[in-house]
Amino acid sequence: MSDYWSSKTVYAGWSTKTDFNSIIDATVKMEKFRYNQLSKEQAEVNFKKEQIEGLNRTLLTYKKQLESMDSLDEFLVKKASSSKSDIATATVKAGALEGVHSLEVTQLAEVATATSSDLDEVVYTGPEKAMTFKYDGKDYSVTVKSGMTAKALASAISTASDNNLKGSVVELGRDDKFKIQLRGMELGKEHDIELSTELESVLQGKADGTLLDPLDPSFATIAVASKNAKFNIDGIELERDTNSISDVTEGVTYNLNAAETGAKVTLKIDTDYDAIVANVEKFVQLTNELRTGFDLVKDYENEELDKKGVNYSLKGSSQIKSVENTLKNILATQGDGFLQGEGVANDPYLALSALGVKTIAETGDKDMGKLEFDKDAVIIKDGKQTFMDLLKENPEAVASVFAANGQAVSSDDSVLEFKSSMYDLELTKAGVYEIEYDGGALPTTGGEAAITMKINGVDRSVGYTPATGIATIKDDGKGEGKGLAFKVVDTTAGVHSAKIAIKEGKVQATIKALDAITELEKGTFNVLIEKYTDQLKNPYSGLNKRLEDELARVDALEKRLIAKYAKTEKTLSQYKGIQSMLDFQLKSQLADND
Repeated sequence: MSDYWSSKTVYAGWSTKTDFNSIIDATVKMEKFRYNQLSKEQAEVNFKKEQIEGLNRTLLTYKKQLESMDSLDEFLVKKASSSKSDIATATVKAGALEGVHSLEVTQLAEVATATSSDLDEVVYTGPEKAMTFKYDGKDYSVTVKSGMTAKALASAISTASDNNLKGSVVELGRDDKFKIQLRGMELGKEHDIELSTELESVLQGKADGTLLDPLDPSFATIAVASKNAKFNIDGIELERDTNSISDVTEGVTYNLNAAETGAKVTLKIDTDYDAIVANVEKFVQLTNELRTGFDLVKDYENEELDKKGVNYSLKGSSQIKSVENTLKNILATQGDGFLQGEGVANDPYLALSALGVKTIAETGDKDMGKLEFDKDAVIIKDGKQTFMDLLKENPEAVASVFAANGQAVSSDDSVLEFKSSMYDLELTKAGVYEIEYDGGALPTTGGEAAITMKINGVDRSVGYTPATGIATIKDDGKGEGKGLAFKVVDTTAGVHSAKIAIKEGKVQATIKALDAITELEKGTFNVLIEKYTDQLKNPYSGLNKRLEDELARVDALEKRLIAKYAKTEKTLSQYKGIQSMLDFQLKSQLADND
């Protein structure tokens, strides 16, 4: 019998010497044809499902990796160096201008504190009492109990203040003495601690509950007021309620570490060209790894499945081709919101190819279809410039092609000024919006009014506020301009127009495409995975159920055949016995006659 059915040995034909086992084997083998076909289909669907699931995971990984460079601040790396990092350092964003800044720190921002005298472990022995204190202008009350320890009192003050004051205990390591320190949570002046006379007395060592006399000339409160940071940047004296200063120099955050009057700190801001090149190389590498993954799936060969005759190839998969083409087209085309020679920022570079990031197109090249990039290779622009030349000439323009994420500009600020968009909410789409209006038709009084402007040649509903001149696209038509806000500068009678461009770099565009491709329910591959899953697990028509039913049918057939031929064997054996008896009787009679 076949290997599959080898555990079901049939002991038939011993008496009649008829090979019923071979008959059963041949019949079952013939009946297993449908089962074998279904097994091949199951192997095919299982394999394809696993491959598509793997590709989907690869896309999700690629997306997550790209998210580390999907903004100008991450891609256009700036660096800051400090001549005295113990006093001050700086962190910079893409918008920071290169240059040198002089900084002197005369005072750090500090929180309010209150530090007790040297205390015994038990800090209070008087009657239980509610004692009050203030922090940041708010009143609090703490219950101080007889026998309370330093640790218990510090914890009780923290809890009573909703942890706006943090109480801690320092063990002095001598004479079993302790100090309680209270620290506010807000930097900057006027976030102070005020202690009631009772609580101040306890913290100054009056464990029995006797009170200090605030009128005594020797009395001094233990509370220290909070402070602002005081510093001088480029000759300008300033104060802030923080030691992290981000509102003085655009794109630069100054981190104040120590105060030292007279100590001048030189902070230098530079573009980190090596880091930007590393970002480009990483982008190219990740993209090529993804394209290699697609090739491996399409060109996969499996000798074992080939022997079984399983049709597992995904080379002709329309879904894979669709995803590949979508992602390739994004990198091969001009970026949304980029225009050249139109006055809208006059972008010098519109696509990756202009920066030397190109697709290998030579037939027969083992890397055909992959990206190539060499920072020192000559780019076809006057026949001499390299990526590094372009980067040093205009780093912002280069980085924008990769990582612009909603930056916007008007082609004519004397007509329209860009104010804001809902790009981050994916309501305002990247692109160029040509806005046309009649200044004489604009309302001049009242609140926000609904008016009509032409957006890319189509009438759209726009909310306009006369007092501010701010207009916001409401009726977005195709869903591409909703939330775009701009100020109407030229309100004179007559038709005026200007373009507002919202830029989107290739990293962000790729991530958005991947969001759609990998969407949990509607994503290209998840829809296909769900289809494969249904083919396998549908309780009525799935391959798993059909195989189970077919197996049960063949198993039942074999059992019937075994029973049938066992019965046949029994019947034939009986007849054979009768024949043997008759033969014996006949021979006996013949012998008697002799």
